[in-house]
Amino acid sequence: MFRAIFCAFLLISCTSSSQNDPLEKLKEYEGLYENQGETTLTLQVSKMDTTLYAVIDYAKYPLYFDSVDSFRNNQGDVVTFQRNTLNEVISYSVDGNSFQLLSKDFDALDMEPRADLNNEGDRYVYETPKKINDGLKTGSITELENPDLILDMVRKTIEGNFPDVHSTLIYKNGALVLEEYFYGYDITAPHQLRSATKVLYGTLLGIVIDKGLIKNENELLLPFFNDEYESVENLDERKRKITIKDFLTYQHGMDCENNNPRSKGNEIAMMQSDDWVKYTLDLPMVSEPGKTSSYCTGIALTIGKLIEIVSGEKLESFAKENLFDKLGIKNYQWRFAPDYSSRTTFSQKSLTPREMLKWALLYKNKGMWNGEQIISSDWVDKSFATYGIGEFGYLWEHKYITVDGKRFDSYMASGNGGQKINIWPELDMVTVFTGGNYNSYMLYGVSTPPNRMIPNYILKATL
Repeated sequence: MFRAIFCAFLLISCTSSSQNDPLEKLKEYEGLYENQGETTLTLQVSKMDTTLYAVIDYAKYPLYFDSVDSFRNNQGDVVTFQRNTLNEVISYSVDGNSFQLLSKDFDALDMEPRADLNNEGDRYVYETPKKINDGLKTGSITELENPDLILDMVRKTIEGNFPDVHSTLIYKNGALVLEEYFYGYDITAPHQLRSATKVLYGTLLGIVIDKGLIKNENELLLPFFNDEYESVENLDERKRKITIKDFLTYQHGMDCENNNPRSKGNEIAMMQSDDWVKYTLDLPMVSEPGKTSSYCTGIALTIGKLIEIVSGEKLESFAKENLFDKLGIKNYQWRFAPDYSSRTTFSQKSLTPREMLKWALLYKNKGMWNGEQIISSDWVDKSFATYGIGEFGYLWEHKYITVDGKRFDSYMASGNGGQKINIWPELDMVTVFTGGNYNSYMLYGVSTPPNRMIPNYILKATL
């Protein structure tokens, strides 16, 4: 289908010759290019869907064919390619800026689900997850009532029916029973968390309060930033009343809503500022705090900065000493810098899926890991409690799904692209997904594959 559409756009016949092969035509644009902010990107073609992708920091973004040497990126901007007198692509331009081709040689991203199986699902054979010295027990998929549904889900992923799912893990009845990786990812590769990183700030704040560095989350927020910032703009009585808890539950009352382009505090607007925390604190109020929820990236980042202020440490150091080392989390990447320097990395954390699972199990087990109370059970209970309309706990999202008339409740940390960590208390189960479907809902109103895989396969397999 993709091949036929592309051929129709280029008004060429899809013959086997390289001259008329749409895949070969797209390969003319492949290479390592300059990018904004003295960074680079690669352009690479996927034969799975005959699409040209821009690859930035292992994340791929589609470029959609518009006309000869002209594409549109996922924001709708026109990307135009320039050629030399030999008709070779030498640069691209977007938004009035031009970026040169640096090399035709580049480190290729794996664009196929399972090249080792030739992407043939019927060649897949289930294996119990490997036992390694990471504190996780492993078991068999037979822990689920209908394991065949899970195996079918994996086969469909291998065949490309659930594109850009990078990993799928299921932990059931005290054991990791499914662990599958795709598109070149494996057990050792850290993966971007995107907005799932936000929940981490809530975890670390719980440790801060357990240590007595903050009396409790009902403390007023702004006084903690008096030494950091000389003044806060748009200060009124409503803003003065904001508590730390109001930020934890996204009930801040500020003009800050990620999914509203008219909101002054939406994520895209915030990321253009020099200091994301100051930008957030300066936002005008639109309602009383503690009344309604509004999802906002700057709110979570401000909590991260608060932890640095009261602990006197960089957030990464505090987290390593008080959380990561205790969970045995070692293979990760993170630079917390809530400012313009993080506009391409978002100050997000990267973890391996197994380490994401251990973080979730810490909450599932009431803050305990290997016999040690890392965060208080009281903080876990508060984190999962219902506030306001019940959409959020302490940065955790309350998510329920109905399958065949039965309601399944979970606590979820999610991120752009299909990063999903779900704790299912009634099922004694945790599911972890990572993926690369970045901005898919924003672009097409299409949800990421886990939103179909979880209800149609995993939850049905428990019935």
